[in-house]
Amino acid sequence: MTSSFELRASKKLGFGFETVKDEKTEKPFLDQSKSNGTISMEIEKVSEFAREIVGSERKSETVYTKGLPWKILAQIRKKNGRSNDEKTLDIFLLCDAPKEDKNWSCKCSATLRIVSQKNGVSDFRRELEDFVFDRKKNNLGYYAIFFAELMDPEKGFYNESEDKVTLAMEVTVKEAKTEENP
Repeated sequence: MTSSFELRASKKLGFGFETVKDEKTEKPFLDQSKSNGTISMEIEKVSEFAREIVGSERKSETVYTKGLPWKILAQIRKKNGRSNDEKTLDIFLLCDAPKEDKNWSCKCSATLRIVSQKNGVSDFRRELEDFVFDRKKNNLGYYAIFFAELMDPEKGFYNESEDKVTLAMEVTVKEAKTEENP
């Protein structure tokens, strides 16, 4: 089932999943009937972002899976206990469901990836298994990586020439309940 606004023809993006384009905004999103998909996000000017204050964040564009809006939230935090309390890049899966729908819930699993920019280097991966999202708990994530490690050219996650990092979150919705789909 698609939204009431007109949609353009499907198009495959680089991650191999089908998207449709909103006629008004030209932005791609996943077919709402699909139970899985990938959200991608490029953090540009990573070197500047790393110098911002703790709590600074970046969000991806919204992608719809099973009628629910999903985003990646990347946030600067500090990891206490280290000699200089280094900043980390923490990455969250955010289900940004409408606040009016008080009864929504969703069980899903996801794989977070910091996409390798270097041949022969594997992506940084973390698994989120069978988590239930609802209006009280609409995000899940964890300390991902210290900025010093993220931006180390030997690690391969940071594109130094373009000053960017690419994040991806593969989401599989196992069960979703909304006011429209109880």
